[in-house]
Amino acid sequence: MTSMLSERWKPSAQAAASRVGDETVLLHLVSGTYFGLDAVGTRIWQALGAGQLPADAAADIAKDFDQPLARVEEDALAFLADLAEHDLIERE
Repeated sequence: MTSMLSERWKPSAQAAASRVGDETVLLHLVSGTYFGLDAVGTRIWQALGAGQLPADAAADIAKDFDQPLARVEEDALAFLADLAEHDLIERE
C-alpha cells in the first residue's frame, strides 16, 4: 500500500461539493472547474470528509462490492492522485 492511502486527507477549502443522488459534483472555487464523482468516488470523498484513512475506505468498498482489495486500492490511489493534482484535497 502506498503512503497516499495511509495518510489523512481532507477536502480542500477550494472545493465545494454537492450531492446528487449517490453521486457528487465538485467545484474548484478558484478555477471554476467542475468534477463529477460516481458512487464509489462519492464514498471515498465522504470518508475523507469524515477523517477516515483512504486505506480503510478502500477496504470497506472492496468488501461491499466483493472486489479484490489490491484492485480497489489501485483505483483509490489513482482517484486520490487526481483529486490532489486538481487541489481538491490536502493533507491533514
